[in-house]
Amino acid sequence: MGPRLSIITVTYQAESTLPLTLLSTANQSWRQWEHIFVDGGSTDGTLNMIEAYLAKAPAGQVISEKDKGIYDAMNKGLQRARGEYVVFLNSGDSFWDESTLERLFSDGPEGMDILYGDHRYVDEKGQILSSKRRARPYPHGKLSVSHFRTGMSICHQALFVRREKAPLYDLSYTLAADLDWTIRLLQQPLSTYDSGKVLIRYLIGGVSARRLRRYIIERTRILYKHFGMGAVLESFWAVVKNHLRGGYPSVE
Repeated sequence: MGPRLSIITVTYQAESTLPLTLLSTANQSWRQWEHIFVDGGSTDGTLNMIEAYLAKAPAGQVISEKDKGIYDAMNKGLQRARGEYVVFLNSGDSFWDESTLERLFSDGPEGMDILYGDHRYVDEKGQILSSKRRARPYPHGKLSVSHFRTGMSICHQALFVRREKAPLYDLSYTLAADLDWTIRLLQQPLSTYDSGKVLIRYLIGGVSARRLRRYIIERTRILYKHFGMGAVLESFWAVVKNHLRGGYPSVE
């Protein structure tokens, strides 16, 4: 039997942020996972860290080569995954605590296509940014494609997806392909489980935040493609409302 979960981490020159991710995964009480690293050809200490970590991990592999961007690397990870479920955990991101995976897979009903939960924003030291609130309301209950009509309502790292249901990423998008991926995923008939728990510590300040204008253009293209101009207008109005109210509260 293969592992229950494939954790996929994309890295490049990540020696400053990767230790948070490795420590979090290594300390999980639930051990039915493999960890796949797709590295873009790092020349710092990233690969040495990964090799030392994999020597003690339940299962895993690393590939290091040039790629066509983060989503190309994520596709490579998907294509190598053997787990029943997959989750993407970027360098600097981590699970909420040592029992996150155990609670998620023991509490969740058998046979679900998607298990999901909430996140908290953290800095590069893993410290929670208590003043940072969600950009969109947390979608309790059955997750559906309509929840993403105005953008990502669930942190991408907080989606645990049955591998056979997970599509490949569209490489025509360089910053917002995760939104397109999630919408296409949820256009399938799926069963979903809302854990109602915080699952992920999400490192703030990724590439999309640093290239905000490009990200907004891609995000607008994606919403228009899947939902039409009405969703684009709803999305911009949602951003305005979120700014005025200071963000939405998270689940506890």
